[in-house]
Amino acid sequence: MNLIDGTSLTCDILHRIAHGEPCSIAKSSLQKMEENALHTPSTILESKRAWLLGEEQTQSENLKKEFILGHCAGVGELLPKEYVRAAMAARINVLASGFTGSRPIAAQKILELINNNDIPDVPSQGSVGAAGDLAPMAHIAAVVCGYIAHPDTFTPLEPTAKECLSLINGVSLSTALGSIAVVRAQKVLDAAIIAASMTMEAIYAQNQCIHKKALTLRGHPECIEIGAQLRALLQDSERVGPQRKPDAFSIRCGPSVMGSTLLAINHTKKIMEQELNGCSDNPLLIDGEWIEAGHFHGTQIALALDHLKIALTQLATLSERRTFRLTHEKLSKDLPSFLVQGTGLNSGFMLAQYTAAALASECKGLTMPASVDSIPTVQHHEDHVSMAPISARHTLEILECLADIVAIELLLAAQALDLRMQTDHLPLPPRIAKIHAQIRDQVQFWSDDQVLHPDIRILGKKVRKGITGTPSPW
Repeated sequence: MNLIDGTSLTCDILHRIAHGEPCSIAKSSLQKMEENALHTPSTILESKRAWLLGEEQTQSENLKKEFILGHCAGVGELLPKEYVRAAMAARINVLASGFTGSRPIAAQKILELINNNDIPDVPSQGSVGAAGDLAPMAHIAAVVCGYIAHPDTFTPLEPTAKECLSLINGVSLSTALGSIAVVRAQKVLDAAIIAASMTMEAIYAQNQCIHKKALTLRGHPECIEIGAQLRALLQDSERVGPQRKPDAFSIRCGPSVMGSTLLAINHTKKIMEQELNGCSDNPLLIDGEWIEAGHFHGTQIALALDHLKIALTQLATLSERRTFRLTHEKLSKDLPSFLVQGTGLNSGFMLAQYTAAALASECKGLTMPASVDSIPTVQHHEDHVSMAPISARHTLEILECLADIVAIELLLAAQALDLRMQTDHLPLPPRIAKIHAQIRDQVQFWSDDQVLHPDIRILGKKVRKGITGTPSPW
């Protein structure tokens, strides 16, 4: 059982909850919420309306319902249920901080929906990530409060005025999507490192680019770590060595580029976990006083994810360039063109590189930083916005492309290694041999043309589940 306490939620835990694991709320958090909620005024929505519209504070029996439903303005395809589960759990963690003026029952009702897997339909578009992810979180809140169709077995929350605000007034969706992206990015990077080592083995690469002392002298810890992983994968290689000529940059600069991607992942993870455990709500009830801050603004998330998008696209173009080299006889050190014998009659893996190139180009288009844009909303009251949910969605789209790009390199590198072993009769390094055998358990060596799509799809799934270790959800 995953415990939510307002302070210790991680990307990995949120990812597990997103994919179906149950969760509970710490008793200490419920107690803090109970004590904090005692000081909540009942007129806070009227105050917000007066601030926005300049009207006198007026009472309305339906104001709470009108407020929630009035923010249900999302459009586009529905978000996957895993994403919505993650957003709901992230919002519970904000409420569990005990500073939002919300009662325990508000968090418990969201929790009930999660653990019963009764997940609301939430459109993917319509949030600017400034006064929170208002539209998507309102679609969740409308079910929690029973203002739209809800499960027959579910007794809706009767919210206080402040709970109506707290359910929607934070960037929990953007943070949840960013957290899922972090977990996925690490999986794809792990696969990319393996693919790079297999390609290095297949083309008789020079190993000075992973020289321990040389990488240490550059001073970037993440590059040093990537170099160590490549050295471990290539240990006992009889093909890769210092006597070879220096390779093209897609090989030689692998530690620098992949190390930079690792740095971006680590940075983004830090930001996501700070945000997951922060009070993304407004106003906050601190020592009996309402404090109006700007904690609903998602700039930190947007900037981190835009950075990650660019780093992942670097990884995509690096892998695609290695795939290209594997298909080119003059660049692969005399492997058959397109990695099958009899090229001229056979296309071999030519179209796999087409696909990798197309996917890499899509990644480039998606790297436009959403955070550089800001369009004023709410009659200039909210005159600067973060666009964090757009950064998050585009990061996830890039990861889908990248997983298949790396899968293509794995497919071609496995073929190239088989061709090498047929001619030089040298063994593979033990760790690469194990991975090569795992690939061959799922896709076979090509002696003639075949349909590419099934093999790419199979290895794409393998990348998404984890290329090594126990498979886990994407």
